[in-house]
Amino acid sequence: MLCLYQQAGLEFSELIEEVLSKKFNLPVIVGEKFQIPENTFNPLRAQYDATNLIEALAGSLNKKCSYHLFIVDVDIYTPRFNFILGLANTQKHIALVSIHRLSRGGLLKNRLIKEVIHELGHLWGLEHCTRSYCVMYFSNTVADTDHKGSDFCEACRRKLERI
Repeated sequence: MLCLYQQAGLEFSELIEEVLSKKFNLPVIVGEKFQIPENTFNPLRAQYDATNLIEALAGSLNKKCSYHLFIVDVDIYTPRFNFILGLANTQKHIALVSIHRLSRGGLLKNRLIKEVIHELGHLWGLEHCTRSYCVMYFSNTVADTDHKGSDFCEACRRKLERI
């Protein structure tokens, strides 16, 4: 079971529930909306530290769920990258996806679904894939997200079946 948490003002629960139910037969519990903790903002970068954000949000998890997905609309990063679209913490079973850059130029819903599936793939034990059409391909840009598909390639699907 997956718990979905959204930043106040966002409403993607129907879309995410529908896709995860159809693709993975994964039930979704929609949690309460949340505010972004201010202590996760880095004023030097004018971005939010994704690792700190996950740590701050981890205290509000619904214990009924095996996996947790947080959707935000702020620009996120990790120290190695100028920006990221999402991050998964496999120890805590938490995925974080930001729509901040995904919403530019249209195609938001399609991009969001790809990034949600990608981050859940990490929670399920998958690493990045070298096949550019696979949903597990690393998106260095939004154009990479646009190019890749929303499905796992055959190799990644086989890995999932073994996990």
